[in-house]
Amino acid sequence: MTKNVTNMAISGLLIAAGLLSSLFSPLVSAQEPIVQEQQYQAIFQGDNHAQQIQAIETLIISGPQDVAVYDAIEASLKQSLTSATDKKAIDYSSWLAKGLGYSGNEKYRATLTQIAEGDYHKKLRKYANEGISNISQYAIWNPILHAQTHVDLSPRLNAYSNALTSDDLILIRIAAKRIMYEREYSEVILTQLSEQLAQPRLLDDSRLAIDTYAWLAKALASSGNDKFKAVIEDMANNADNKKLRSYAKKYLKTYF
Repeated sequence: MTKNVTNMAISGLLIAAGLLSSLFSPLVSAQEPIVQEQQYQAIFQGDNHAQQIQAIETLIISGPQDVAVYDAIEASLKQSLTSATDKKAIDYSSWLAKGLGYSGNEKYRATLTQIAEGDYHKKLRKYANEGISNISQYAIWNPILHAQTHVDLSPRLNAYSNALTSDDLILIRIAAKRIMYEREYSEVILTQLSEQLAQPRLLDDSRLAIDTYAWLAKALASSGNDKFKAVIEDMANNADNKKLRSYAKKYLKTYF
C-alpha cells in the first residue's frame, strides 16, 4: 500500500513537472500566449497546491495578461479561506493573495482588502496587504513587461528583456533574481545581463543600485558560461564601487 501511494505521488510530481516545463519553455510560438494562459488556468483550477505556488512564482515577471487566469487564482483564494487555519493552509492562501496582486488589476482589491481587514491569521493578512501593494506596483510594471519589444522572442523572454532594460532598479533586481533561480541561461538573456553590467547606466552609490548590479553579476556568473566571464572579471578589477568589486570577486570564485 505504501509503495503504491509513493508511486502515485511520484507520478503526480512528474506530471506537474512536465506541465510546468511546457508552460515555462522559452520556445517561440505564435500560439504561445493562448497556450500558456490555458495551462495557467488548468493549474489554478486544479487542486495541486505545490504546483500552484510554483506557478505563482513565475507570475512575478512573466505572468499572462488574461484576466481569466487571475479570476481562477481569486476563486482558489476564496475557497481556501474556509480552511486557512493550520500552517500549511495559511501558507497556501498567503501565496494566492500575494500572487493575485501580480495582476495589477483593481478588480481584485476588494477581495484582498476583505482579507487584510478580516478575522484571519496575521500572516494571511500580511500577504493580503502585500497583494494590495502589488496591484498598484504591477499596474505600472505590467505595461513595461508585456510591451512587444522583441517580436522574435517568446513572451516570457520578452518580459525578462523588458525588465532588464527598464529604468526601474527594483524591477531589474527582481528579474536578475528570477533569472538565477529559474536558471534562465539562454544566450539572449545572458547577453542582456552582460550589456547591463558593461554599461551600468543606473549605477550610483545608493544601496539599491549597488545591490541591483550585484544581483545582475551574480545571475550572469551563475550561468558558468565562459563567454561572459570577462565581464565579471572587469567588474572585479575595475568597478568604482568597492562593494561591487568584492561581490564580483566572490562570484568568480564561487561560480566559474
